[in-house]
Amino acid sequence: LTYERLSRWDYDVLDLAVACGDVPLLFVGWAILGAPHAQNAMARSLGVGPDGELHDGRQHKLQHRQYLCDFITEFHIPLPTLCNFLRAIESDHLPANPYHNSTHAADALQTLFSLLCLGGSSYASSPLELFGILCAAVCHDMGHPGRNNSFQVRSKSDLSVIYNDVSVLENMHAARATRLLSLAGDEDDGGGNSAGSETGDLDILARMQPTQKDAFRSLFRRAILNTDMTLHFAQVAQMKARVSSGIGRGSHPLDDDDDDLVDGRYLEKFYQTMDGRSINMALLFFLHAADVSNPAKAGPLFTEWCERSLRELFEQGDEERRRYLLPLSPMCDRDNINKNDSQIGYIKFIVRPTFVLLSDMIPNVVTEILPVLERNLRYWENRKKVELGLPVDEEEEEAEEQETDVEEVVEAEKVGPNIVVDDATLSGDESLLMEEHVLKKPKEKSRTEETRKPKGDYDRNNNNNNNNN
Repeated sequence: LTYERLSRWDYDVLDLAVACGDVPLLFVGWAILGAPHAQNAMARSLGVGPDGELHDGRQHKLQHRQYLCDFITEFHIPLPTLCNFLRAIESDHLPANPYHNSTHAADALQTLFSLLCLGGSSYASSPLELFGILCAAVCHDMGHPGRNNSFQVRSKSDLSVIYNDVSVLENMHAARATRLLSLAGDEDDGGGNSAGSETGDLDILARMQPTQKDAFRSLFRRAILNTDMTLHFAQVAQMKARVSSGIGRGSHPLDDDDDDLVDGRYLEKFYQTMDGRSINMALLFFLHAADVSNPAKAGPLFTEWCERSLRELFEQGDEERRRYLLPLSPMCDRDNINKNDSQIGYIKFIVRPTFVLLSDMIPNVVTEILPVLERNLRYWENRKKVELGLPVDEEEEEAEEQETDVEEVVEAEKVGPNIVVDDATLSGDESLLMEEHVLKKPKEKSRTEETRKPKGDYDRNNNNNNNNN
């Protein structure tokens, strides 16, 4: 839980969830939002003094780095209040969900934090924006029932009726999170202190100015709503237009006077007036990228996230069968979804275009993330070859692993794939495009069992290189 380790792209939240007793959101949120006070508290508990000296006289190497912001001091948040807030959010995630549980929320938070540390924080114009987007990551899937928007609409659930079939779950997540903050605020005794009822002292906004609270809630709410996958292609197209209007690849728009800040004139391009307020769309895009980032994580993380995601979708499909909600929702038919095809399509049409665009905004993505994504894509493609009984050239594979031509991938991505996004694609859900490019099993499929796993097949039980705690 050191700041340096949490900033790494290869951080293992799944390992942390096991180590901390399945409350990863509390620990990750405390370590990121509570820094550097959280790290200082850990150091004290280990008997490490400010100079790195242990109580027994031995020296312990402390890791120092520049923090994004000391939110605790900036917004006068007591650490117990932050912890109460995180506990309340974590308790509103269903642990029975294979994927949409508090571990996913912790992963989204840590991934967003990593993107900010790689350079994304330069797009924020204030500590309030950084705090708001990180809190949105914490809350973006509050109360997720383990059944997606398609299920809600087709089953005519109460949620779909309340939210008129539009971004059903995202509206619910935003409403629950905003209500929690509002209830916490209602407990205030007028002196900036929580009255401490059932919810306890969890008002992290208590000591903010009214204008700060309003700005926080606007960004916070809009960021959660923008995690709706039906908005994905529109978000990518709009962000691509903003980026291309400002710079070309390789010329990151940093201010000449400060290498950590994006030029103010360029930054203006990423603001959009929504609900009467100016919203930082770059930060919203970073959260969306973090939310779909699992296929870009190092092994064995990307394979385990895939298993969890498909398990939840297949459980939804099983329920749809029982309730005669036919045809089944996209990605939910365990009898007709091919795992390798699903991941190849998801990476090529969703994840890779997102991160290639992100690399124009955060140049470090080119070296830190895109090579990992390309290796993972080759992994699924090699599994597909084995599935079809085709040879996998291990020598060629080893050569590719040693040198990934990311620049070539980036340039090819800018040319294609040629996806036409029409109103129908953006209005209901992403099933039109996904059905065409991602979900179909091949008509001809080898029925022979795999005789071997492709090189680099990941087995979490045999992997001892991901101790990140």
